[in-house]
Amino acid sequence: MKTELQSETAYLIEQFKQHLLLQGKEESTVKLYSTELSHFLNWLDRMNKTLSSIEEEDIFASRDELYLSGKRLSTINKYVSILATFFRWAERQGMVKGNPAASARYHSPKSTELPRWLTEDEEARLLEIAAKERNPFKRARNEALIHVLLYAGLRVEEVPHLRLSSVGMGELKVFDDAGKLLRIVPVAPQTYSKLAVWLEERSTADKETYNNSSYLFVTERSGAMQARAVQFVIQAYASKLGSDFSCHDLRNTYCRRLAEIRTPILHLKQWAGHKSFLTTYQYYAGLQ
Repeated sequence: MKTELQSETAYLIEQFKQHLLLQGKEESTVKLYSTELSHFLNWLDRMNKTLSSIEEEDIFASRDELYLSGKRLSTINKYVSILATFFRWAERQGMVKGNPAASARYHSPKSTELPRWLTEDEEARLLEIAAKERNPFKRARNEALIHVLLYAGLRVEEVPHLRLSSVGMGELKVFDDAGKLLRIVPVAPQTYSKLAVWLEERSTADKETYNNSSYLFVTERSGAMQARAVQFVIQAYASKLGSDFSCHDLRNTYCRRLAEIRTPILHLKQWAGHKSFLTTYQYYAGLQ
């Protein structure tokens, strides 16, 4: 016996089918559209969502679930296109406001649209010049900064919110400006070592300006190193190397490196803190 929800779903699909037939769609096309719509409505039920409450993020989640199940991008894009058609109809029927599926197709970026990441030579030269910093305080801090951006993939605006408690054995805890834990990023032994060296230098410097600061990165004059100061450090090194890269390019390099070693896209998305697989997917361009 059908439940009330199943009856409502069946009725909605039937109404949409009739609309498609009136539009002159072939029987095979109507069947395909009905199947994909049924899949989406079942997903909606599993997520305890209602049709009227759907947002673009829900379409992303439904789409990304198909990607993780191994569906081809062309298949997923067709699915999204069908949902966009359905929501255009549903909006005219007064069932929803707007079309949340309108811009949810996966986009395969062209080479000219890909993020900028460092070459192996740029990466090696950056590490080399940071290691030659004469001031022990700045050398330890700046090497740790570079590793946090280049090998943990933090956004520059996330760096100032790192706490002393962020550093754990083999991991880095990322917080927002209110101190809420956003994610935990695994770090390699070399990065953990650079962070440990910085923590030691920070503790032995015994500066009154930051002795009581709970933040991981500080300056010689402040108990909290701001994003602009982090950018200045990286820009200064880039200038010395005759290159043009930014803090975000270091983050891009982290993401690309993980993609190149075939890190599962779900892990890369989580560690980088991407909201959508669409962002994560671009780092796999040319590798699949």
